[in-house]
Amino acid sequence: MDRPQPNGLKNLGKYSLLTVTLALFVGPLLWMLSTMLKTKTETYQVPPSIIPDPITLESFKRLFSVQPLMWNWIGNSFTISILIVIGAVISSSIVAYGFSRFHTRHRIYLFPIVLATLMIPPSIMMIPSYVLFTKLDWINTWLPLIVPAWLGGAYYIFLFRQFFMTIPHELDEATYLDGGGRWTVYSKVIMPLSKPIVVTTVIFAFVNSWLDFLGPFLYLKENTKFTLSVGLQLLIGQTSQDFPALAAGAFISIIPIALLFLFAQRYIVEGVVLTGSKG
Repeated sequence: MDRPQPNGLKNLGKYSLLTVTLALFVGPLLWMLSTMLKTKTETYQVPPSIIPDPITLESFKRLFSVQPLMWNWIGNSFTISILIVIGAVISSSIVAYGFSRFHTRHRIYLFPIVLATLMIPPSIMMIPSYVLFTKLDWINTWLPLIVPAWLGGAYYIFLFRQFFMTIPHELDEATYLDGGGRWTVYSKVIMPLSKPIVVTTVIFAFVNSWLDFLGPFLYLKENTKFTLSVGLQLLIGQTSQDFPALAAGAFISIIPIALLFLFAQRYIVEGVVLTGSKG
């Protein structure tokens, strides 16, 4: 009996679709890399060239020359993002620990309320939040950006709670028999076993904070306190015709995110998969 021959036309269609999809995602990135390595004059050539000739890093020199606060903005973004990440992991994991391990009659009502907050559009909370932070005299400080992360986030609470539900309760009972309490279970048992979801939360929280533009734009008034996302928007007005410098700034902004996903993608997949393994 002859073996069925592979459907060459079907495979060709699949690979063509994958190629087009890859081009849609990778194309803008490659164009940005090409632009930042060009001279300012070469970016105005028609037709445009893909491979820079000559390859130069002068765009970075002009970028930091035009805007000396670039290093300050990068440092601000890292500081704010790291503080937000720490707050998100600590507060959300503690709340999720309560939802996954404390058997109270109010738990079945409180957890849906937490999830319901995910359906509230951020634009609705914008004005009340601004009024609140104004009364607290937090405007032009980093507090409106950092403090909410230390009060727990509904999405991160959900991720942690779902992951904690996959950890056997027998480990809790063994800890209690050894003389440990609830805090011991949380710090010595639950969290050490939750590395995938911790890494996932760290990445999500860091990326959301690093890319956040509206929050810093609303609450920060001084140039020295700006984050990189707001600073790059200011840079557009200063170097609107210097496309290599703008591309260099965009490249700097994506480096931390790319490195995070590169080294932690395995934990992201594992964490997200396990969160859905138990309700």
